[in-house]
Amino acid sequence: MKLKHIAVAAALMTSGSAFAGFTGNVAAFSDYLFRGITQTDSQAAVQGGLDYSHASGFYTGVWVSNTSFDSPETDLYAGFSGKAGELGYDVGYIFYGYRDDTKANFSEVYVGLSGAGFSGKLYYSPELGASEDSAFYLTGSYAFALSDTLTLTPQVGYSWGDAWEGTFADPDDDSYIDYSLALSKTVEGGYTFTAAVAANSEDDTLGKERIYVGLKKAFDL
Repeated sequence: MKLKHIAVAAALMTSGSAFAGFTGNVAAFSDYLFRGITQTDSQAAVQGGLDYSHASGFYTGVWVSNTSFDSPETDLYAGFSGKAGELGYDVGYIFYGYRDDTKANFSEVYVGLSGAGFSGKLYYSPELGASEDSAFYLTGSYAFALSDTLTLTPQVGYSWGDAWEGTFADPDDDSYIDYSLALSKTVEGGYTFTAAVAANSEDDTLGKERIYVGLKKAFDL
């Protein structure tokens, strides 16, 4: 199976219910990795998004990026986030669109919980990319606040489902694990600098561990 599987970064999926309005973001990264797999063949990525959030917790947006595939990628998403006591929740839907390769288009639904620095999310796609088979993805992370502006975030994820059958060296294998460690520094003006390493348990077929850096700028509209 040729992987054409891109997702919006977790930071673009969350929407605070304490404010309403439009926000935007632009970013440049030395590599575009998703679930431990490069999406730009270890080349630079330029990305950007536009988001709308409502005080009720509803949010929606669009996010775009170049890829090393036959088409750039455009993601459309909508969801609802909020808090129940000290626990945060997030449910939503994502459409992944490939303008020049519509057979690779697919959708996911997700549900997430967060609290006390921990965050977890489960994704489900009935037809993952061009495979036309179902897949799940479960991920968890913890944000260590090293200072008011510096955060260290370890993450681990588990992908499984029929869509992955035949992808790996073992033909009976239909799952893999990915993991990453990211250090993020925020500065005045809405800038965030990130340095990270990401890897996966199937490096012979999905690519070996990679280090990447990036700068993101967020702004109100």
